[in-house]
Amino acid sequence: MIDENIYLEISGNGNFIRIELIGLSHESAELNWDKNWITGFVKLKAGGFSGEFNAEFMTIDFIQFQEELEFLYNNLSGNANFKTLEDQVEIKISGDGLGHLDAECVVMDSAGFGNKLEFEIQFDQTFLPKIINQLKQITSKFPKIGELE
Repeated sequence: MIDENIYLEISGNGNFIRIELIGLSHESAELNWDKNWITGFVKLKAGGFSGEFNAEFMTIDFIQFQEELEFLYNNLSGNANFKTLEDQVEIKISGDGLGHLDAECVVMDSAGFGNKLEFEIQFDQTFLPKIINQLKQITSKFPKIGELE
């Protein structure tokens, strides 16, 4: 169990998606693949919709997203994508080259077959350092364990 609040939040214009991480799902597992799963939950508000649900994440999801967001921050154009293996959370952030960003989000309350909500969050590049810092905290607390095959 994690003592401090470890999370990733993307917000803008009153809408948000927040991924809160609780701890490793299978810390004592034998396979590296299983050791890299993180238990958490998702909270969101999108227009008149709001909710929360449990979800599982992999350490590598956050590592890749951090790298792509750092590139996007330095270039202001391009894309950064976050997608869970079980399709519960997908976030596609696009930059227009002028500092305007759009996050297209798709969430599912159960892995593979749950209820689905699609929404967008608009924000600007001034929010990226905070998001990147949150990802650095996540990847520091939950680094990739071993080789994944």
